[in-house]
Amino acid sequence: MGKYYVIAKASEELLQRMQKDPSADRFASTKKACEAAGLKLISYEWLRGRFDILACVEGDYESVLGMKVAFLNSGLIKDMMVHEVFDYNKVFGKAADSAKGITKPGN
Repeated sequence: MGKYYVIAKASEELLQRMQKDPSADRFASTKKACEAAGLKLISYEWLRGRFDILACVEGDYESVLGMKVAFLNSGLIKDMMVHEVFDYNKVFGKAADSAKGITKPGN
């Protein structure tokens, strides 16, 4: 099971809904959508800046992408990026192993 950070921009439709019902529990509705895709919602935050929403979820990559497609198709989100957390020590260990097999020109 992987861990993913999802960053998204709210659509105008979502912002209008939120203005009409500012006390609605957006965490609960997002959690329900994530669970329906087989994901566990770890955190859900609203941001100032270029993007509006930052969430952390656990699950498999296909489930995260399925959730992304569903939110984009709903019209509530207009842009979403998925970032997978990885074991950097493992990656750089593999890079060191791979580098041993690379021959530089002239060698």
